[in-house]
Amino acid sequence: MSMSVTELAELPTAPTVSRALREAARYADQGLHQALRRALFGTNTFEDFVAVITPEHAIAEGVALILVGGLIDPQVTDHGWPDATWTASHFSQHVRRAHQALTGWAAAHTTEQLAHLLEAAADRAQTMEAAA
Repeated sequence: MSMSVTELAELPTAPTVSRALREAARYADQGLHQALRRALFGTNTFEDFVAVITPEHAIAEGVALILVGGLIDPQVTDHGWPDATWTASHFSQHVRRAHQALTGWAAAHTTEQLAHLLEAAADRAQTMEAAA
């Protein structure tokens, strides 16, 4: 990974992570991963979003998963938050850990609880994006 959350938030080609997480909360009834894809890519249909996805979108999805996952499993963020010092491998490992933690969590919680979790992660992301 070559950019911080703040740098990602400034890119014109992907929504800010906080904005994507807030929008994903509106789609929580579709499940965590589908809600994130709908918020980040405008659709959760692979054939539709594959035409518009950029590397920034993929990074934003990973950062979003890490932010949400860090709220329920501290090991997801045990090395801090994603920034320019993270290698692609390190980033990938934390996205995988977040994905596993969130999949288990989502299976045991309601849609409303998922929406609240996404909103809490959006607040945290907004704070990070505002930091210079």
